[in-house]
Amino acid sequence: MCVIHYQENANSFNKEIYKVGAAIELLILSFDIIDDLQDHDTDYIWTKKPEFSLNAVLAMMTLAAKVLLQSNFKHREFALQTLQNYTLLSINGQQLDLLNVCRDESSYLQMITQKSGSLTAMSCLVGFILAQGKKSAEVEEYATALGIIQQIKNDIQDLKEWNLKNDLLNKKYSLPIIYIFSLQNDLSKKLKEYYHQDESLGTLSTDLTNLLESNGAITYALTIKNLYKYSALALIETANFSAKNKNYLKILME
Repeated sequence: MCVIHYQENANSFNKEIYKVGAAIELLILSFDIIDDLQDHDTDYIWTKKPEFSLNAVLAMMTLAAKVLLQSNFKHREFALQTLQNYTLLSINGQQLDLLNVCRDESSYLQMITQKSGSLTAMSCLVGFILAQGKKSAEVEEYATALGIIQQIKNDIQDLKEWNLKNDLLNKKYSLPIIYIFSLQNDLSKKLKEYYHQDESLGTLSTDLTNLLESNGAITYALTIKNLYKYSALALIETANFSAKNKNYLKILME
């Protein structure tokens, strides 16, 4: 995303953008590792020795900033400030997610805007800034939407699989679960009791799987996702992008 937004907006090409793009990939990977260590919902190799993984994460984050600052781009310092600002926003969103306090649509969307939307916005804006020396409100808006869309898709997928990532098993909140909580029926009452008491999901699991599919929880989450999608697509359509890159961005919005 960083490379694309540089290529499409730069007057001349600087191959160092590939180093910067790789640095941002490294930074986002460090966030993924941190997320896995904090959520305890995977068995990837970096979760086996978290003390070593944390050192690796610190090195990756430092290296990402170093690569950008040592590049020969004219606007590298502005780009670095942007990277740092959006990194802090994402960390704040991650903290809110860990606290599990976003229990309504508005607060949940604000949280994933910070946690996930900030990282996609950062990737696109760094490339744009290196090319133009300024920010773009349009790029920020559709890039943020892309991160939100991906997070909602992940939330839906996680609920369909009964493993460590399932938000119901972890008593976490996501859009489909928030929707279930809004239903005034016996099953939603049982779910509230389950969330507020120290007990397992038990026989509720089968009923909740059916409820997610039949009572509109997934449809509701997909509807919210599509609101962001169509808003972002409208901006992408007016962007001065090649057909190839425009189609690539559209695919990411699905």
